[in-house]
Formats: sequence, structure tokens, C-alpha cells
Amino acid sequence: MKNFLKGTAIMVIILVVLIAVNMACNLNGIDLDAPATGTVSAVSAMLIYEGLTKKRKSN
Repeated sequence: MKNFLKGTAIMVIILVVLIAVNMACNLNGIDLDAPATGTVSAVSAMLIYEGLTKKRKSN
């Protein structure tokens, strides 16, 4: 359950940042490509999630 909450929090943060970037670009007349933006946000969310949930090995 803890990992689910971490994943949900990461996705919410990524989506809020993505909305802010899209709004800023739209105000300046730049139209972002939705599939490319969605792919980048999904991959970055997966990498952040893996980094937070990776179990550290004790040597």
C-alpha cells in the first residue's frame, strides 16, 4: 500500500508540472505535441518511482 501511495503522489506531481508547462507554452503561442509530452511524463514518473521504491542492498 505504501508503494501505491508513492506512485500516486509521483503521478499527481508529474501531472501538475505538465499542466503548468502546457499552460505556460499555450500562453506564449507554443503548441506542444501531446503524445511526446505524455510519453516523457510517463517515463519520468516510472524512473522516479523505481528510484524511490528500490530496496538498498546491505554489503
